[in-house]
Amino acid sequence: MKRGERMKSLIIVMAVALLLSACGWQLRSAPQYLALESVSLDGGSHDLRRRVSMALEDSGVLVHNDSLRRLQISDETWDRRTVAVDAQGRAAEIELRYGFNWQLREFNGAGANGSASSSRSSRSATGSSEGATLTPRRRINLIRNFNFDAANATAASDEERFTRQDMFEDATLQLLRQLDAASRQLIEDEALDADIPVERYDGAPPRPSRSGPAGSLR
Repeated sequence: MKRGERMKSLIIVMAVALLLSACGWQLRSAPQYLALESVSLDGGSHDLRRRVSMALEDSGVLVHNDSLRRLQISDETWDRRTVAVDAQGRAAEIELRYGFNWQLREFNGAGANGSASSSRSSRSATGSSEGATLTPRRRINLIRNFNFDAANATAASDEERFTRQDMFEDATLQLLRQLDAASRQLIEDEALDADIPVERYDGAPPRPSRSGPAGSLR
């Protein structure tokens, strides 16, 4: 692709991105329903927390620091390396690796929900200062390659920035999908412990009442 055409394509992509942000950003294919009522965020970079917070809010989850449920993000890493060079020995293709760990915990909620408290306490062997472990620690890893034009530093920088943004978005989508599955499983486990019948569901049902004991996780 010629430099002029490449730059024109990048300008179009930037214009579309600005238009989407003006209309309200929404993560593609994100779950429209999450079985969590609220959650707080801990750890992770500013860019990741911002995207995760927006995606959770779009899925109907309140994000605030007073929630008993805490989504902890740790070990967020970026790695960049050259995987191909041109005839002059300059970088021609770059590989980006991105990943982080996540885990859902509960704080100060052991006795707040009656019959469900015993099951929550049994899921964790950690002390109260670390909270009850609701999900095992999981890791999300992504790899992307992009062409690097050493002769056009501006275009190369823009393409890397767009690639990183796309990786942030894909990682956020993976996190929400995994969190969705985990929160649904927690509801079913707590309902079984409390001997409350819960119908298994697929897709995106209407959001349950916030007052229902087995409909959502506070």
